[in-house]
Amino acid sequence: MPETLKLDLKETLDLLKEENPKADIVFKTKVPAFRSFDISADVDLIEEILRIYGYTNVEPQRPLLPTNTEIEKPYEEKIRNLLTDRGFNEVITFPWLEESIKELFGLESHWQIVNPLNAEQKHLRTSLVPSLVKVQLFNQNNFNRDIAIFELGKHYLKEEEVPVLGLLAVGKINRHYGQTKEWNFLTFKGVIEVLLQRFGLHAQIYPCKKGYMHPYLCAKLQAEGKTIGYFGKLHPSLAEKLSLKEVPYVGEIYINALRKLSKQPHYRAISKYPPVRRDFAFSFTEEVGKTQQLLKRVKEVFGDLLEEAFIFDVYRGEKLKEGEVSVALRVVLRSPEGSLSDEQVNRLSEEFIKRAAEEGFNLRA
Repeated sequence: MPETLKLDLKETLDLLKEENPKADIVFKTKVPAFRSFDISADVDLIEEILRIYGYTNVEPQRPLLPTNTEIEKPYEEKIRNLLTDRGFNEVITFPWLEESIKELFGLESHWQIVNPLNAEQKHLRTSLVPSLVKVQLFNQNNFNRDIAIFELGKHYLKEEEVPVLGLLAVGKINRHYGQTKEWNFLTFKGVIEVLLQRFGLHAQIYPCKKGYMHPYLCAKLQAEGKTIGYFGKLHPSLAEKLSLKEVPYVGEIYINALRKLSKQPHYRAISKYPPVRRDFAFSFTEEVGKTQQLLKRVKEVFGDLLEEAFIFDVYRGEKLKEGEVSVALRVVLRSPEGSLSDEQVNRLSEEFIKRAAEEGFNLRA
């Protein structure tokens, strides 16, 4: 039998001050009739003891709250925050498709439900685009034609479930008086580029073909030689068959590839020294990927001094040969250690022009 000790209030409170008291403390008390209305549970009795003892005499301690170990998707959270900041709304759709939609989009089906509840729940999807298009159709039927939505869902392949980000935008970006702007290929591309840059990626964009995408407005995204997604405009004939009033811009980004290739951003202090700008205009045979090749040479030659490089003009006309294009490039250089001299900049510029000429880029006067 455990030993029972009778302690007064002060002795009990002194015992409670110990970190690991070697006793099981049990309070027995009788509630007087005039206090029966506000003392009915153990917490009420504890409050009375603390009131008499003095709240200021109790040493504050951090509450022992259980930590949430379920937060293992930082990439998804970053994607959510960035897209919602840019006016997109998140949707959650069912992961299955009906036979008619699957055939209309020309999609494969690796998993088929044997006993579906209805015809719409027959195939597990291999693309998020049909699900997002169905959301657009629902909104259209409810008189809302201006939408920008995304979904963090999955592709159900033969051997695995692949997490994917699906995007869809159509109609007007905003409807402010006098400032109405509509979604187009470039604005949709801009959102995707900002998203990739958030993870330290600068993807190359190449034309691609997909049966349910526009034949001339569809591009794949590549980083370090690996495909990380695609985007573009839905095929107009498909939109017509689905009775869509406007053709949406859609895209998918593969989250596993994004996670593997993403880089931690590095920040550096802004140089207090002035920048130096140089403009170059090159003519070359117009081919896919040639401009990316030129920008790559810029980074290689100017290295850490390069602060910014961008295309500010493209010319096609009578002064050029057939099949040629002229691209004007601006390079901004800055050093954190001191002002750049004309001699340094000219030497690097000559090296850049030489390297570009070796690859078929002709400097224009």
